[in-house]
Amino acid sequence: MRFLSKFLILFLSLHVAITVVAYFYGFSFTFPFIMTEGTYVPEHRLQALRLSTFTTFVYFGFRYLFFGSEKLHPIQFLGVSLFNLGILGGLCLYVNDIDNSSEYFLIPFFILSSIILYNATKPQYRKYFQK
Repeated sequence: MRFLSKFLILFLSLHVAITVVAYFYGFSFTFPFIMTEGTYVPEHRLQALRLSTFTTFVYFGFRYLFFGSEKLHPIQFLGVSLFNLGILGGLCLYVNDIDNSSEYFLIPFFILSSIILYNATKPQYRKYFQK
């Protein structure tokens, strides 16, 4: 599980780094590696990212208010953020009547990635007294 989460982090980090650098050269990358000339990003993707950022803030705000300060690993933050992106991305696709089926393949990817990343820091208990 940890190897898979490290690979996933590497993959997503490289994609984001390439996207940031490409922006300054006049290109735009949308996930998964769709390159366009200029800085165009589809409106429904921008809204999904905006709403997922807001809901991530709401989640951690309520978590702090009700549970106080608890130790949370950065990889768990990424997991929560990707989960929100998967759920709200799907809702944005539905609300905007997007018919492109390839857009809908991103929803399970983000949700599955969020589950892997959030659970990657769970302690692993060894079974000393079992064979």
